[in-house]
Order: sequence, then structure tokens, then C-alpha cells
Amino acid sequence: MSQEQSKYSLISEHIAREIQDGRRKLGTFLPTESEFMRTFGVSRNTVRNAIQDLKTKGLVASRQGQGSVVLAKNPPESFVETIQSIDELIKFGQESKRYLISNSIVSANSELVEKFGCNLGRKYAKVRMLRQSIGEDSSTIAVVTLWMDVLFEQVIQELNGSRKPVAEIIQNEYGLEAKSVLQTVSANQLDLCSAELLGVPEGSPTLVIERKYCTGPGEIPYLIARSLCRADAIKVASTFYQKY
Repeated sequence: MSQEQSKYSLISEHIAREIQDGRRKLGTFLPTESEFMRTFGVSRNTVRNAIQDLKTKGLVASRQGQGSVVLAKNPPESFVETIQSIDELIKFGQESKRYLISNSIVSANSELVEKFGCNLGRKYAKVRMLRQSIGEDSSTIAVVTLWMDVLFEQVIQELNGSRKPVAEIIQNEYGLEAKSVLQTVSANQLDLCSAELLGVPEGSPTLVIERKYCTGPGEIPYLIARSLCRADAIKVASTFYQKY
């Protein structure tokens, strides 16, 4: 490792530790390049390499005209899920219908800052729905929460009873196309409210499927969908690759 590489790596690691121990809060902006140059006594190029390293690790992101904002405390796992076709992903679940439970306008807290990479206090439309299977043996298979840019609030009225994917509605209404979708799947136990909605005991296993829809890789999501699924009602088949 060259001296220049060593310097920017040390600076990147130092800032990462500050983020992880809470000295730099989620949703806040890093100091300017000039401020970092004075703090560490290094060149602008070294500072830029350090910030780029933090971006590559998923800890910060650039905001045009504003600087670099803190996104997350820890880098994502080294295994990521790939999507064979975004069209297929958007169409997934059309065999079911959605039924609106509630909707509201919320201000971004630390959880949403980490999800969206947005500023604290930004407004989002939050929607909660039930997803039910179609047919004679219709049953509730998932509790779905959506967060979307407040500018898309009017699409909420089209969701109740609809089979059309939310991303498709937004694309038809606003011309905003999802060209990048990050999906994560994890296991958890159902809280009492969600368990009652799904008709299973509290603490039953659930698959948590979260999708972030973006206009391109690295862009801020304009829509996030989080589904709490009955473990006996859904199967996820995926192709994985390892990042090196």
C-alpha cells in the first residue's frame, strides 16, 4: 500500500468509526473537503479518495450541492441478491389483491433516513395494506407497508383492491421507471397486531421482504415496500453472487 493509499484508508476508517459510535448521526452531512483537509493535514485528492471509500462501503452518499450525507452505520453484507428481471419483480404478486388499512404523511426519522438516504424531516406518504390471495380459499398472506415520496400521494387512492403493482402505477402516472431494485429478505417473529391481521398466533415466524425502487444504481429510493409474510404462504427463489 502506497503512502497516499494508507492516508485515505486511515481517514476513511476514522470517519467510519465516528459513524458507528454515533459521533456522526444518520442523516447529517460530513464536513466539507476543505474542512477535512485542515483537520487531517492532507490533500484534496486524499480526502476525495477517503469519501469515495465510504461511499463504496455504503456508509455515505453524495447530495448534489449539499455534500456527503451519512446513510448507515455498517456496510451491507457481502452477499447480495440479484434480480433476473425488474419487470418480473414488479409483476410479482399480481395473483393477490391489496386492501388499504391506513395512510398518513410522516416526517423522516432516523429509521427512514437509513432506509431512504434522505434528510431528517423529509415528508413521505406511508401506507399500510393487507395482501390477500385470490380464489375461493382467499386468505391474508402479508401485511404490507409502503413509503413513497409525498409527491406520489395521489396514487394511494388507486391501491385499494387493485392488482396493479405500485411501481407500475407510479410509472404510468409520473413516468418514473424503476431501473434498480434492491431486495432484502430476512426472518423474524410477528408482533401481536400483525399476527392478528394474518390470522396466526403472536410470535409466529414471518418472512420480511423489503424492496427499494430507484431510478438507477446508487440513487435515492422513491418507493420502499416492506412485506411481513406468513411463512407458510410464500417462497422466495433467488440467484446469488458474491462481491469480491
